[in-house]
Amino acid sequence: MDKKYFIELNGRQIPVSKEVYYAFKRPAWKERKRRQIRAEKELSLEAFADAGFEIPSSQALVDEIVEDKLLLDMLSKALSELTDDERFLIDELFYQEKPERMVAKDTGVSQNTVNYHKNRILEKLRMLLEKNL
Repeated sequence: MDKKYFIELNGRQIPVSKEVYYAFKRPAWKERKRRQIRAEKELSLEAFADAGFEIPSSQALVDEIVEDKLLLDMLSKALSELTDDERFLIDELFYQEKPERMVAKDTGVSQNTVNYHKNRILEKLRMLLEKNL
């Protein structure tokens, strides 16, 4: 027995071939599938809570953001107290993520010298940060 296919237009059921039916319905099916996949992938606090993750309160999130901002401000102030050469080295090693070996080659000094200066600068930053705490 052959299956009959219909498309609803203006409230009327219009008989069509299987090919026409599929061509007409395929975009709607794809959109429904896309929405379903998107809904499954959406992140929500409820989904994390259901999965067993601890969700901090909004006040805890605000406190964390404020704390991060204060730490960034303190670090920025401490970095501003470094010399240009010290800031250059920190930028190369930590922000540009260059290895000590490459910085040494670029600056014409040994890797041991770069390492020594890096450690000295980090200690200076620690002292500056502790002073501001």
